[in-house]
Amino acid sequence: MLGLQVFNLPDKYVFFKEECVEFNYRWLTEELMINPDEITFVEDIWVGGGNLGPSIEYFIGGLELGNMVFMQYKTFHDGTREELPVKVIDVGIGLERVAWLLNGSATSYVDTFRNALGFLTDKLNMKINDDIWEKFGPYSCMLDVDESADLDKTWKEISEKIGIEEKKIKEAMSPVRDLYIILDHTRTILMIIYDGYLPGNVGGGSNIRNIIRRVFAILQNNGWWDILKLDGLIELLEYHKKDLEEIYGKFNNTDNIREVLRLEKVKWETTDKDAKTKLDKLLKDKKNVLSIDDWIYCIGTWGIPADKISQISKIPIPNNLYMEIENRNFIASCKKAENILYDTSHLKETDSLFYQSGIESHNFRGKIVDVFTNMTDKNNLRQDIVILDRTSFYPTSGGQEHDTGVLTIKGETYNVVNAEKVGKCVLHFLDKEIVGNKKDWIGVEVTGAVDQARRRQLMAHHTGTHIVFAACKKVLGSHVWQNGAKKTTQNAHLDITHYQPLTYEEEQKIEHEANRIILEGTAITKSFKNKSEAEKEYGFTLYQVS
Repeated sequence: MLGLQVFNLPDKYVFFKEECVEFNYRWLTEELMINPDEITFVEDIWVGGGNLGPSIEYFIGGLELGNMVFMQYKTFHDGTREELPVKVIDVGIGLERVAWLLNGSATSYVDTFRNALGFLTDKLNMKINDDIWEKFGPYSCMLDVDESADLDKTWKEISEKIGIEEKKIKEAMSPVRDLYIILDHTRTILMIIYDGYLPGNVGGGSNIRNIIRRVFAILQNNGWWDILKLDGLIELLEYHKKDLEEIYGKFNNTDNIREVLRLEKVKWETTDKDAKTKLDKLLKDKKNVLSIDDWIYCIGTWGIPADKISQISKIPIPNNLYMEIENRNFIASCKKAENILYDTSHLKETDSLFYQSGIESHNFRGKIVDVFTNMTDKNNLRQDIVILDRTSFYPTSGGQEHDTGVLTIKGETYNVVNAEKVGKCVLHFLDKEIVGNKKDWIGVEVTGAVDQARRRQLMAHHTGTHIVFAACKKVLGSHVWQNGAKKTTQNAHLDITHYQPLTYEEEQKIEHEANRIILEGTAITKSFKNKSEAEKEYGFTLYQVS
């Protein structure tokens, strides 16, 4: 996917709908040299995450190539909406579809999986029936569950149009479909695990596990596992890497993927027996009739791929199954607009002194730029939040607790009991109220002092998570990523990704490695780097604790 994001701030307009459509049109006609008569723009509405706005898709000869989403409004529970202070453009363009369109290949898979497709067809001694595909291909889009209300009827229509029996088409296309699923899913597995995600029982981990198990089921049902085995599957991933290297560059060590897939195969075979028992009981209770809810429950809760359910039950996979799963996942991911307790969009960014060294990282002077009423307790509203033009108080961020300390305002001392960042501003929560009209307080000078003992303890725990994480990567492998962290004055907690529980020996090795790093007494250095340059150099690892 090619992406383009634009953020129009209240004081900095970049471009919006009219210009964006023009830029995309010029790219299509001037860069890709597409005939304007082949281009169709379709406007619709996009809604999600409490935001709403126009959505403009563009099609080339019937193929959707891109979509421009303009987040313009905020929506509320009662159906009302208001203009967003920051208007966002989010453009998505199908990179693989661009190659398919320009090359004129039979399918996008030919261009996308150039090396992997060749390897798999040779290994499986499989030939795609070009005669049937050339006739069937142009009509295959009619089988999109989004567009077809009755897939059985659509299959018959296609059969009549191309003059080939429906049964013959399905017999020719079924193994090809499975081949393409294997290619698509194994590339997904490669990229997901390479990016640090691992199979699990909940959330995204369960999605990864279901994808892996669907691959196992398809390979087994077609008799392909006996040909490929684990070595062949790993070799297929190597061909995927060749196909992707021109875009992503060279891949680092991916040896851990073999062990992940080996363990998942064992778990699948063990779970398969248990799941079959459960499914047999469900089929008996339901008199061999499964509702769409039953299918989704078996897939999501028991981890049985749809192909396996169909094989065991002898019931065809419902035509709308995957669309229903997608719709439910979409609804679950959508959230209503949250009430914004504190609007800081009208204020300038707080100057963060805590990133500096020297006295001002602990003791400083500043001015009040706004005073807010604390909205956390609706039964006890108090005007006890101040925003300063500059501060040394570190707000809760990155799993680390906030600083505490004192602010002296007009000769009176206020304890800072909490610090939070909202937008670009740091909010200081005080232990007592700022009495009077807030306008009388704006511009007033304050002095601040951070509790240095608390700060040092938090710093030590933060550094400790870096050390433990580095030890985990060295002992367990490069696949280990941070999956959550929390640093308080009492302790530090670090979650990591790994494909199996740690053994006692591994825990001991991690502890010894962490102690070794500490005993080296390596100096800690801090420096600033342009964000885009840092992301280019370090990638996702920039946002890990090591």
